[in-house]
This record gives sequence, C-alpha cells and structure tokens, in this order.
Amino acid sequence: MKWRIINTDLSDPALTVAADEAIARAVSENKIPNTLHFYRRNVPTISLGYFQEVEKSVDIDFCQNNNIQIVRRVTGGSAIYTDSGHLMYALVVDEAALPKDRNDAFKKVCGSIVQALGKLGVQAEFKPVNDIMVNGRKVSGSAQMRRWGIVLQHGSLVMKSSNEMLAKALKQDIAKIEERGQRPETYVTSLSEILGEELDLKTVRLALIQGFEDTFDIKFQESRLTNYENELIEKLIDEKYGNKEWNMKR
Repeated sequence: MKWRIINTDLSDPALTVAADEAIARAVSENKIPNTLHFYRRNVPTISLGYFQEVEKSVDIDFCQNNNIQIVRRVTGGSAIYTDSGHLMYALVVDEAALPKDRNDAFKKVCGSIVQALGKLGVQAEFKPVNDIMVNGRKVSGSAQMRRWGIVLQHGSLVMKSSNEMLAKALKQDIAKIEERGQRPETYVTSLSEILGEELDLKTVRLALIQGFEDTFDIKFQESRLTNYENELIEKLIDEKYGNKEWNMKR
C-alpha cells in the first residue's frame, strides 16, 4: 500500500498548523491518500493546545520580547515550545489504520518513532499517554485528533534543545514538575545531547520514514501539497490560524 509523504521543512508557524488541518480535511474527503508530513518552524514558536487558556499557559510578555510566535493547533494537549531544532511530524490516516482506543493509537504511532530512534542508536521507550522518553527524559511528545473519519497525530522530535527558552516561555504546572521530580529545563532532552553530536536532518527523517513503514506495513511515495490543500491552507491562515482572535482566544 502506498501512502504519501511530503516535506515542507522550514515553514511559517501559521502555515504549519493550517497545513495539518488542510491535509486532514483532504484525507477525509478522499482527495489524497494517508499522509506523513515533515516540517520545522522557521521562528521560535509556542503551539497551544486547542482548549488551553493562553494566559495560564504562556508568559506572553516574554514571548513578545523575544519574538516568539504563538499559534493554536486543532488538537488538544499542552503547550509546547518549538524552533528550527525541533523536527515536526504530522501523520494523517483514515480511522481504520489505527486502533479505536485512543491510548492504543498513540502507542502505535509513537512506536514508529521509538523504532526509528533505535535505528539511530538511541534506546527510547513510549510513556503513556503520548511521550517518548530516553533515560527518564522527554525527547518527543505528540497530540491527537479524531474527526471527519480520520486520525491526525502530530508531534515533535527534539534534535537540538532550547530548554532555557522553553522554561521561560511556558508557565509550567507546578504539580507536574513535582511529579516528575525535575525542573522543566532539565526534563526535556535532545538527540544531540543524547548522542553527543548533531545528526544530519536527512538521516533522522529517513529513520522516521523507515519506522513508520515498518510499523504500518506500507511504503511512502514522495509528493507535494496539492492545489486543493494550498488553497485551503491560505483560507485557513486568513480565517483562523493567522488571526489573533483564534490564537489568543480564552
């Protein structure tokens, strides 16, 4: 079975979240096959979960003073900090490709990433609900949406960390910090820290592709966004993801 893979690499934050929704809608309308999308954000960015209150989650003044953009994604979950050192993925598949149980679906998709990290010499493990850990530290997190007859799961793999920015930009949940027994700036790790060297981006993407292909027993075909998706992305940026009303809503 052939699935589609696209790579937009460094992209504007509003475009990345709009693309995730546009791809999801296109898959749901059978305009495109199941798709894996890779991208990085071209500026430091806070990605808010759909239900989050921005004032409780983000230090808005710090973000404004440090040119950190804020976008709100279509999936739930917690706010995350990302920049060009984070490789992002978005997997959009019809519901039949994943278990009906949400936790089992997370486990299967994240299992692809665990397998990919193994190919890179990194021993990782899946930590429910949606994290991937190496030696007790988080290297990848994900969020998920099930709607329109499809499942969208997207997340980040930290290649090079910016933990100081993360700790200052996000208002951390004190209870979660105490539960972890660590400070937020030390809870997250990166591939470069784990391996002691920076990996080539192409090498990491290839390992991820192989991990997804093995897990789902499929093959990817390289492609590009369709005209339908590009037009929908522009519309979504104009009407939603490019607007303060959406991104900063309470």
